[in-house]
Amino acid sequence: MSALLLSLVLSATGPAGPRVVEDDYAKALAEAKKTKKLLFVDAWAPWCHTCVFMREHVLNQPAFKGFEKEVVFAGIDTEKTSNAPFLEKFPVTIWPTLFFIDPNTETLVFKWIGSADAAQMKGLLVAAKQKSGGVREADALLAQGKSQEAAEKYVASLEAEKGDAAVRATLSLLNALSSAKQHGDCARTANEQLPSLKATGDRINALTWGLSCAMELPKEVADRDAVLTSLVKQATAALTLEGAFADDVSGLYELLVDERRAAKDDAAVMALAKAWLTFLETAAGKATTPAARAVFDPHRLLAAMASKQLDRVIPALEQSEKDLPNDFNPPARLAIAHKELGQLAEATADIGRALAKNTGGPRRVRLFEVQASILGAKGDLAGQKKSLTEAIAYGNTLAASQKPTGKLKALEAQLAKLEALPAPAAAPTKKNSSKP
Repeated sequence: MSALLLSLVLSATGPAGPRVVEDDYAKALAEAKKTKKLLFVDAWAPWCHTCVFMREHVLNQPAFKGFEKEVVFAGIDTEKTSNAPFLEKFPVTIWPTLFFIDPNTETLVFKWIGSADAAQMKGLLVAAKQKSGGVREADALLAQGKSQEAAEKYVASLEAEKGDAAVRATLSLLNALSSAKQHGDCARTANEQLPSLKATGDRINALTWGLSCAMELPKEVADRDAVLTSLVKQATAALTLEGAFADDVSGLYELLVDERRAAKDDAAVMALAKAWLTFLETAAGKATTPAARAVFDPHRLLAAMASKQLDRVIPALEQSEKDLPNDFNPPARLAIAHKELGQLAEATADIGRALAKNTGGPRRVRLFEVQASILGAKGDLAGQKKSLTEAIAYGNTLAASQKPTGKLKALEAQLAKLEALPAPAAAPTKKNSSKP
């Protein structure tokens, strides 16, 4: 082992997984250059369930240890303001985003959105190491954010690919089509290609892209209902596929609940949400560490809200706060749950703890937003406006690469509406009187 490697600040994602350079891009880049390896960067956030699932259930597995021969692993917490320079070079809009970077030129050669199992990781590594070819050109275009051009290149080169390369190109094509907002082509391609995708992870990834795209289609699109119905049927069947990541299955449940909600099928929403919550409780029960169990908290909250069973999730969130005392996410989720239950005093205390534990970053804006919603529910207009003002002021202090511009605009519009409301009438003054 080189002296440089020994000097790196490294931490293990688990006893059997690869070693990861955490939140130090410069050191990871130097190590990759020194050892002539590709640099793999997992850009994640602590509030992102898939991100944390990858760290707690996937990357720490023995199957990923072998990739150290060809890859230097790095993790970048996108919430940390110290990581803003990395995000300026490699923007992240969907979490997690997995980057393969050529350390010699510091150029992005390939990126992947979402989770990846060991087999998919092998395919990504092969793709990142390719020097030429139609798919490689498409990968480069996608990495540069040229989604439409990438999609066209994937389509043109797909017929020449076979085996694992064809599968990986198909999934990348769906990513490109979705990013380019070509929702019809994305949904149809997923529906057409699903029979050729045999591996569980590949099939669920394709269904996730395809169903998400189909749900974006306007109702007047001629084949919308047929494609959507087909994808819903296949996604429902995929809920019980052997060997599926629990987080991937949960993602399908979320999409199916949203699809039925959009269709105003309340009975189906309730049935799916109850099954979803039970599934997540079972998955959490199998976790071997508090952090691995807490991975399921955000979706448990969503499922509990959809099934109107918030009482079932509160004990789990309370346990997560106890087990992970420095994590702002459990009290933030408790605040949402208590607010939904109308328990506003508890919600106020919860969000106060979350803000106290949060050390900064884009998510702090969201915490102020939750606080504002609780104060609004309490009828505290002044407090609500104060929280929104703090959210906007703090958000504007963030570096451009971390500033949640869309969220800030929405909060500014919300604050403007509140400012336009007439001031509440003063309570009548009681005159002193004495009884005769």
